[in-house]
Amino acid sequence: MAGKALNSALIFMLIVSGAAAPAGAAGPSSAQERGAEAFLAAVATGSPQAVAQELHPDELESLRSKLLTLLRAENLRSDSTYRSRLFGQGRALRDVEGMTAEKFYAALSDRLRLRARVYEKFEWLAAVPDGKKVYLVGRGIQPKENGSVKVMVMVALMQYGAQWRAAIPSEIEAQLDDLLEGRSSVAAAAPAPASGGSAGAAAGAAGSSQPLAAGISELLLRAESALVEGRCQDYYDQYMSPNFNKSTSRSARKTLINACTNDENTRETMITTIRIVQELKPRYDQGGSRAIYDVSGQGLPYERFVLERDNDMHWHIAE
Repeated sequence: MAGKALNSALIFMLIVSGAAAPAGAAGPSSAQERGAEAFLAAVATGSPQAVAQELHPDELESLRSKLLTLLRAENLRSDSTYRSRLFGQGRALRDVEGMTAEKFYAALSDRLRLRARVYEKFEWLAAVPDGKKVYLVGRGIQPKENGSVKVMVMVALMQYGAQWRAAIPSEIEAQLDDLLEGRSSVAAAAPAPASGGSAGAAAGAAGSSQPLAAGISELLLRAESALVEGRCQDYYDQYMSPNFNKSTSRSARKTLINACTNDENTRETMITTIRIVQELKPRYDQGGSRAIYDVSGQGLPYERFVLERDNDMHWHIAE
């Protein structure tokens, strides 16, 4: 314990003062520098898949195994609280179990925040050992157009053969704990879009202040009932938009109906989608004749669910 406390103090001193390595901290090897720089570059891309590729495989598999154990235990209790908090209501346990460790981490990242600036190069100050991990501490030098400020950076590494790979950052572990314990909402945990703004989020916020249009609740309840009862033909005949049916070929429509009828997983995803939508507020466009639901981050295979109103003021599912 005293050794860990000393190492923590050394790391803190380096970060706060930006000083040269004190006694007990060695200079990093070239392999360690490459591992740290590859990880920071991956984080800067904003791609969870790129980040997962730079994380130590043992760390990824350990995280996957630990969380799957938790999810399987709650599933035996017919509960899905943790799964919904981590992956969204639309993600079934069987889907999560079939993921590789890298895909598992990428799916979790919909609810995590991990950011890094783009750096041109680094000045590494020290490699501080802490059990199986080594903390590389240094300064990131930004491209000239981003200013002259040198930013303090730190990456935890673990040896991977002759290479070094990043350990899962403790900040990510803390965010996962927050999600599991219900201390973080999806909105708070989800990363900001890579683009300069969040048009979808802004529109969703605007739409949430509008009352739900008459007829939408009834449509969703009846459509859900048709799916629960396995009446897929009725679902497509009665509740899908006439525009959808006109633009969909007969063979494609038949394929959709067969998939709904014969594939329980497909039908369950459709039911789950409608149940999720019933808890959300849409935004409206085209003079209020289209209702658009943002279902991103819900674990569904699509990010929006759209209704449209016909000339007789009846609502239908458009997509």
